[in-house]
Amino acid sequence: MYIGTPPQSGFISQEANQYFTGLTQNYIDLNQSISSLSSVIVLVNGVVQENSTMSLTSSTRITLGDTLVSGDKVTCIYVAKISSTQAPGTGTVTNDMLAGSIANSKLATDPLNASNLASGTVPTARLGSGTASSSTFLRGDSTFAEAGGGAWNLIYSDDVSGMGSGTNAYTDSNMFSSTYNFYRIYILDWEPQSDGVNLEIQFKLGGVTRTADYKWNVTRETSNSGGESTNYSNGDDVIRAWYGCGNASGESMSGWFEYTNPTGDTGNWYTTSSMYSGINTSGYAIGGIGAGTNQNSTGPMTGFTIIANTGGLGNYKLRAYGLKQS
Repeated sequence: MYIGTPPQSGFISQEANQYFTGLTQNYIDLNQSISSLSSVIVLVNGVVQENSTMSLTSSTRITLGDTLVSGDKVTCIYVAKISSTQAPGTGTVTNDMLAGSIANSKLATDPLNASNLASGTVPTARLGSGTASSSTFLRGDSTFAEAGGGAWNLIYSDDVSGMGSGTNAYTDSNMFSSTYNFYRIYILDWEPQSDGVNLEIQFKLGGVTRTADYKWNVTRETSNSGGESTNYSNGDDVIRAWYGCGNASGESMSGWFEYTNPTGDTGNWYTTSSMYSGINTSGYAIGGIGAGTNQNSTGPMTGFTIIANTGGLGNYKLRAYGLKQS
């Protein structure tokens, strides 16, 4: 008979009692810690011992009023000590039983706290649809997509040092593909092996390097003159893009040239424009712009050659950028 709500059958039971026999001492050692003598009932030979006759020496030792003999039987009953004896069956705990009792903050790792996400724990497939790669980005609508048009991308790099040859040809497919229809080639920190050197260009069209039918014009302005000088040709074996780079200590030149639609053949001649600045052979600041074309050029562009008109190319850094199509 219970007063109040009875415990649910099968889920709780009285903690097992502790029995002692054969002791010849005035204390018993418990196998569980207690905070006071009111937590246990001690019986010696079936007689309940008054708490006033005992003392709690430590949380696991009770000192008795008298010394035991080997024939004494001691029982220690733990008061209100219960333990689980049966786990709930699978699916027997309902949502209503858990409502309001489990918060994210009570979990060992709060799933709502982004700082608890370790690297690599969220697969890219869960971030959005489409294919994640080095050439795609995650859009606001959770879709992986390629970058749109109008973006300059670095597609090729080359660092050259101490080049004794006066020419260097570039035919890398990254610089000539349908992904881009406008390209700009930067030549940075050019230090030719000879003094007063011009930078020149030849196109490789339809798999053939063109060595004739070039037309070009390039300007030159220097810090020691208020005027502009111009050089040009209507029938040359190269396009002159830059003019008069010095090679003494501290002298160098940087600039760019560009070309359009290299993989197609529109029937129009291939053209290039250029811009440069640096220090000339006399130590003056120099700069200018240029333009050139190859007359009767046909076939897709498959490469270009940069040329030092005298001596070796020496040292320079080449960086090729493509303007991505929309």
